[in-house]
Amino acid sequence: MEKMSQVILLFFIYSFIGWLWETVYCSLKAKKFVYRGFLVGPYCPIYGFGVLSVLYFVEPFENNLLVLYVGSAVLVTILEYVTSYGLEKLFHASWWDYHDVPFNLNGRVALPVSLFWGLGCVLIVKVIQPEIAKVVSFLQAIFGNYLALCIVIVMGLDLIYTLLNMQGFKKLITEMGQTLETNQQEFKQRLNTKMEIATADWQKLKERTKKEHFQNRLNFQQRRFINNYPKLTLKNIKNSKEVRHLLEDLKKKGQ
Repeated sequence: MEKMSQVILLFFIYSFIGWLWETVYCSLKAKKFVYRGFLVGPYCPIYGFGVLSVLYFVEPFENNLLVLYVGSAVLVTILEYVTSYGLEKLFHASWWDYHDVPFNLNGRVALPVSLFWGLGCVLIVKVIQPEIAKVVSFLQAIFGNYLALCIVIVMGLDLIYTLLNMQGFKKLITEMGQTLETNQQEFKQRLNTKMEIATADWQKLKERTKKEHFQNRLNFQQRRFINNYPKLTLKNIKNSKEVRHLLEDLKKKGQ
């Protein structure tokens, strides 16, 4: 049980460090505060899984820098690709996109990013992990296994809440796409009138769709998805381009 508690604490700490890194980086890039992370709490589990995988599979080779670097880069890249694929299949949405980065694979992973993760993992194994191990030992000495248990409960509830929110978000954008399709049919019937009138009507229809069928039904977590994931791409949604445009409009207005 003590070993499991240690693993859970390591997972949480590195998930928090990953969240902190992403939040600071994205906030500086966007020139405003950006609360990153798929879950509600301040942690990104993919970093926890990534570092634990490196510590388990690659750390035994820490005296061989080349093996440590290449092994870490490959392992984290595989995890990133699988995570991207899994999220897309589960929620019909792409959360990050590397198509604009050289040497990318299906926009899910990219060579420059992988090389960066390799360097990061070497730094973690050689410099950060020894200090984190001391922190974990200190926490275990004070809280025993109770802190790890609390972390599992909190993150488990967070995961359930987030999954429910994502299902609701998916349902909303699906309904929005269907509503836009219905409105498009109505728009086409008006094309016999003057084009400028028809175009104005179409803009009004889209605005009405946004307000009546979407905007007022979004909760805080779903709005955070829109605001903090600029490369969020919708999959298998009718009129996905129009839906994306409306999402961008909501983001610009800070809705």
